[in-house]
Amino acid sequence: MLNIDGSLLVVFAIVWILLFILKKVYFKPVTDLVDSRDSEVENNLKVSREALESHDKNIAAIEEQLKKAKVAARKTKDRFISEGQKEKENVVAEMARESRLKLEKARDELEEQIKSIKENLGAESEILSEKIAQRLLD
Repeated sequence: MLNIDGSLLVVFAIVWILLFILKKVYFKPVTDLVDSRDSEVENNLKVSREALESHDKNIAAIEEQLKKAKVAARKTKDRFISEGQKEKENVVAEMARESRLKLEKARDELEEQIKSIKENLGAESEILSEKIAQRLLD
């Protein structure tokens, strides 16, 4: 069977001493390293969550500003279209007025020319009638 002697106690003491030394030299630094990395990872996750929340808030604010800018742009566009329509109507009305004035001026000139031509025709017809009368009488 198993004999228990003094060497067993020495081996047992050596194992406990090695365990204590390994715990202080190897296991504690490794455990500390793992713990520090875990806390660093947790901290990084927290920071990334905060950054993501901040990013989401910024995106929401930018989208809101974009909506406001679109509304303002639409209002400005509508205002410019309205002003353009009014200006177009004013230009068309001015052109129509100018056209009427030119037409009236042309009619007046034509009436003057017609009157002048009638007077000339009247004078020429008298001259022609006198010539015809003289030829007939001669």
